[in-house]
Amino acid sequence: MNTYGSLERFGTKSFFCRDFLHSEIGAFHGIRNEPVDPELMIYTGRKLCETILAPLQETFGRIHVRSGYRSPTLNQFGHERGLNCASNRN
Repeated sequence: MNTYGSLERFGTKSFFCRDFLHSEIGAFHGIRNEPVDPELMIYTGRKLCETILAPLQETFGRIHVRSGYRSPTLNQFGHERGLNCASNRN
């Protein structure tokens, strides 16, 4: 996941990995939101898109994903500062 183009690996016409990795907390605090296991994130992200998000979009219209993944580092940072992030243990 070291190039911008690699962030488009979900393979659907409407959903892109870069949308799931966006984090306002990360952007504001300068913390990269990188997957611990990129292949697992891509696999599960693709399944989410194909089985849930794409059918919802076909039925109800455009869905825009603002965030769909939060790395353990970013999540812990948000949790410790009360930014509506659950603990990593949860």
